[in-house]
Amino acid sequence: MTTKQLVTGALLSALTLVALYFTFLLPTNTLTLLTIASVMVPIALIRGNVKTSLLVYITSSILCLILMPLNISVLYILFFGIYGLLKYFIEKLNHLSFEWILKLAFFNSVFFIGFKFIKTLISPHAFDGLGILAEKFIPNVPYGDLLILILLGQIVFILYDYALSLLIDTYYSYFSKY
Repeated sequence: MTTKQLVTGALLSALTLVALYFTFLLPTNTLTLLTIASVMVPIALIRGNVKTSLLVYITSSILCLILMPLNISVLYILFFGIYGLLKYFIEKLNHLSFEWILKLAFFNSVFFIGFKFIKTLISPHAFDGLGILAEKFIPNVPYGDLLILILLGQIVFILYDYALSLLIDTYYSYFSKY
């Protein structure tokens, strides 16, 4: 790893932490700021290589655990931080339907782990409001709250993937030559 790649990784890690810190300060823009934080790993990939992007992910994850609230840290470490790197490897396959299967499989596995974690360790009643909504729209369906949550999660994930692609393309178009 060259000095330039090391410095690039350090700067991108710092920018990641700034974006994550703003998620703490501006809670209404959490998803947007997490998306901005997650674009730093693909930028490290564009400016350096896989090692540089891993450096950004690992460094920002460790610092995030130390400096940020636990909920932001868990979101970043389990999903938003690593997804840019996984997206790169998945999209190298160059087979659109298989790419989406892998992306959705990753999202759903992280989503399920997060759902179980919240339901068992944090609060068993965290999603009771969704149960009431599910009874209204899909009565007599077991786990209706989970079905609604999964459906909404898929939609938000597809929008997130599209937004991340746009941010990467924009960076690549305007700034990669510098």
